[in-house]
Amino acid sequence: MNKPFSNIMNIFTAILSLALAFSWLAIDTHAQDKATEQAAADDGQVYEAIGIMFAQGSGLSRMDFTPEQIEHIVAGINKGLTIKEVPAEIRALEPRMQAIMEAKMAIARKAQLAEGAKRAEANKAKAKAYFDELAKKPGVLKDPSGFYYEILKEGTGALPTMNDTVRLHYHGTLIDGTVFDSSVQRGKPTSFPMGGVIKGFSGGLSKVKVGGKIRIHIPSELGYGDNPRPGGPIKPGDTLIFECELFEIVK
Repeated sequence: MNKPFSNIMNIFTAILSLALAFSWLAIDTHAQDKATEQAAADDGQVYEAIGIMFAQGSGLSRMDFTPEQIEHIVAGINKGLTIKEVPAEIRALEPRMQAIMEAKMAIARKAQLAEGAKRAEANKAKAKAYFDELAKKPGVLKDPSGFYYEILKEGTGALPTMNDTVRLHYHGTLIDGTVFDSSVQRGKPTSFPMGGVIKGFSGGLSKVKVGGKIRIHIPSELGYGDNPRPGGPIKPGDTLIFECELFEIVK
């Protein structure tokens, strides 16, 4: 199978698994005696949700299909759900399908970038206001590269360099307090090479000695920019805030 279709099927499988997981979580164990008609209606909503999640998660909803093309796609899905294997005459169409899907995926990517740019602009406006206020706070320092930092506890050991691997606890949040990653919440410190993380994070860690704590405020250009991982809590243009405790430099 060609790569575009393999990717879409992988996404569909993941979405289907997620949708089924949600349907199991939604079961009310104390209401098993509900009327059969109500159960059927609820199941219908779940199956419709599977279709919606597939269309959205696979990117098909952004590919600018015409109503007629959508009708053909839905008809194909209906057939695909009832046959045991893909007929040879359908596989023979794969080169044409690939060409069409590559063009449609380019449209989807363009729409995604436009949406990301719009969101990034809004988030950067919020970041500007945030940093304007942060700069007035006592004890807040600004690095020439653009990130801000606060030494919460002075360490007594060495300062890490970009050639080091460090072991630490970190707690990452957005401006609104949303936690996007935290070794503290996992209850286990982590280690990583200073050169293997975003610039604002490694730059901030280079300011704190072993045994110390620091809070780093990172603008998007020193974080994940306008193109963070799709579907994650970090959105285009987001400012990142890390509170870190440096335990040791691992040589």
